[in-house]
Amino acid sequence: MRDQTEAGGDTEVFEHSIAVRWADCDPAEIAYSGRIPAWALDAIDAWWEDRSGGTGWFQLNMDRDIGTPFVRMEIDFRTPITPRHRLICRTWPSRLGETSITFRVDGYQDGALCFEGRFTSVFVTASAFAKTAPPEDLRALVEAHLRPEDAR
Repeated sequence: MRDQTEAGGDTEVFEHSIAVRWADCDPAEIAYSGRIPAWALDAIDAWWEDRSGGTGWFQLNMDRDIGTPFVRMEIDFRTPITPRHRLICRTWPSRLGETSITFRVDGYQDGALCFEGRFTSVFVTASAFAKTAPPEDLRALVEAHLRPEDAR
């Protein structure tokens, strides 16, 4: 798995590569629908880790007492996903509220758009599971990488 950033000035978008395996498929020989949200969340976790210099969801929860439970997931399916090619998840934050964050994840295989997803989570103090504003350093990090909804 190799993560990379496609640079282009203000359109910098993080890409997370996923190997789709035979075991990920259903009897129709395409990716099982339930795997797609998991791959998208994996891409978001990889975004956090890449952009913060190694701090993913585990470290946020365990070391900083910050959780980001999801309150909304929306996926539009475009083209079936198969084990034939790597799944490239283009990932970026598209909205930052006072206590919430929305990520956009678009999944591509062999240049074809397979799915478009929007994933909204809320910042919480993990030990209390109480909604909170993101710490200033995380807010600044997200704001530095915030892209409009259509920043493909």
